[in-house]
Amino acid sequence: MNRLVRADLKRILSKKGIYAVLLIMLLVVIFRKPAETAADEMEFYRTFYHLVGLTLICIPIFLSVYSDEIKSGIMVSVVGMGMPRKRIVTSKLRVCLILLSGTYLLLFLTALIKSSFLHLGITPRQTALLLLFCFFCVIRGIGILALASLVLFLTMSASGGMLVLIITGVTASGVLKSLQNFTRLPFYDMSYIGLLDDSFAKFQNGSFGFAFIPAIIYLLAVIYINIKVFERKEIDL
Repeated sequence: MNRLVRADLKRILSKKGIYAVLLIMLLVVIFRKPAETAADEMEFYRTFYHLVGLTLICIPIFLSVYSDEIKSGIMVSVVGMGMPRKRIVTSKLRVCLILLSGTYLLLFLTALIKSSFLHLGITPRQTALLLLFCFFCVIRGIGILALASLVLFLTMSASGGMLVLIITGVTASGVLKSLQNFTRLPFYDMSYIGLLDDSFAKFQNGSFGFAFIPAIIYLLAVIYINIKVFERKEIDL
């Protein structure tokens, strides 16, 4: 872990915003009335962690990792000190990955501990699939944050990136599915979100989700574009 990543984590983990969101989600998981069956309980975790949790988690992460540094001028100062812009882009995404992974690990462990006390007969396979689902949420979250950060680097303003984050997190899946149903073109199936969903479905059915490979290529392409955009961005030092 390089010094920039350590410094960012130290700064971010001293803030209360990200803890507030995590605490709310943990309390919902802990105090929600249990489902009647193991399958229903696992379905709730997946729905909550994905449809609600992912956007709620990404917002404080984006604000902490990107917005605060833009507003305070820290990012400009780091560039002025000679830090390679490629390293800044990759370090920020590494911080996002660490924060997302830590958050979803806590959510998974909380669900696992609660489920063990419910005596619903949750199987090891269901537990493993929930962990795999949390992993896919992290990968999806990194894609959303990478796209939002691309807008931020283009404009050097956090508002545009935040708008993209919220729209992508809340409506992208539904919009792409509607477009696909209306036009009969694979807008959703060939999208980053659709490829991840298809890949998880294949893993869930016991086969290898090959769609995961093009999804990762999409993610790497967005990261590469982030780097090139930031490297060519004129900044008043």
